[in-house]
Amino acid sequence: MKAWKFITVFSLCFLFFGCYEVNEAITINENGSGRFMTKMDLGQMIEMMQSFGGDEMNQEGLDRVVDTVISMSSFADSAKDISEEQKELMRNGKMHLVMNIKEKIFKIDTDFPFNNYSQLQSLLAGNAGGMQALTNAMKKVFDKGAAQQDNNQPDTPKDPDLDQLGNIFDVVAQNGTISKVLNKARYESLMAKPEMEQMKQVTGAGIEILYSTTLQLPRPVISIDNTLMKLSDDKKTVTIKYNYLEMFETPEKFSFTIKY
Repeated sequence: MKAWKFITVFSLCFLFFGCYEVNEAITINENGSGRFMTKMDLGQMIEMMQSFGGDEMNQEGLDRVVDTVISMSSFADSAKDISEEQKELMRNGKMHLVMNIKEKIFKIDTDFPFNNYSQLQSLLAGNAGGMQALTNAMKKVFDKGAAQQDNNQPDTPKDPDLDQLGNIFDVVAQNGTISKVLNKARYESLMAKPEMEQMKQVTGAGIEILYSTTLQLPRPVISIDNTLMKLSDDKKTVTIKYNYLEMFETPEKFSFTIKY
């Protein structure tokens, strides 16, 4: 199995089988610095990957045990069409990947520290990490030097860019206010892409990508305008849990403004 084939298998499983949860935790300090972390347990996806990849996964050595921490700095240095601020965020980020095909273990944790509200805004807008960072990490771990050649393959399938779904919101992060408001024009433009049609087809099939976000704020919340969000007793922690695929049909449900 060439590197791009494995990445395609991974992407298809990640996108089309709601057999995993994503837990996102954001901690904001009083000075605007903090950490943006995600935890994903994809163990149930292993069987899907095996059914797609067949014996080729074993033949190519993809069944080996992997437990590694990957610095995102190498991806930042080679990334194109992103700002210097986004590159700085990536350089400071890291990813912990644990994969054991035989034991059906597949876990990915990411950690992106930020220094100010501007960097937090970039992270909330999906300008670091995301599916692209995940794909790059997969290539780094599993590619055997054929990646450049594989990129030129005429039959390489085009994956739906699920990470672009996070870009349909206008994001503001500043001292006292965190908001994500749907940009309808950007949403309609994304949905018009041909590769998004296959994603629309699975949203009504009972498939779920369970996604939770927890925001730990430096001060108590004054107001919040989304009823899906829950407040802790001290009003400093906001949590929202939902099916990520609902954003294809009703993205406006996930707009919010938090004042604290």
